[in-house]
Amino acid sequence: MCCMRNRGGAGQWAVMATELPQAWLAELNDQVALVADPDGRAAVLSEMAYAGHRRKEVDDGDLVDMLELAEAARLWALDESERDLE
Repeated sequence: MCCMRNRGGAGQWAVMATELPQAWLAELNDQVALVADPDGRAAVLSEMAYAGHRRKEVDDGDLVDMLELAEAARLWALDESERDLE
């Protein structure tokens, strides 16, 4: 799977995989929630990823990708929060 951050300011994550759970992708793209609580939302994303793996909805590789995306989203949200304070 490959992913990249949309640089157009829209803030959506372009994930080049359709096999990821849609509910997880919806959480990943909820920018308002991410900026409001970066650590909490990243924890939710991580738990959702592990739950999907336990249910065998995602394989090991997708789990790793989902966890990396959750951390990247957290870092993005922290950066956005800092920009809002400036």
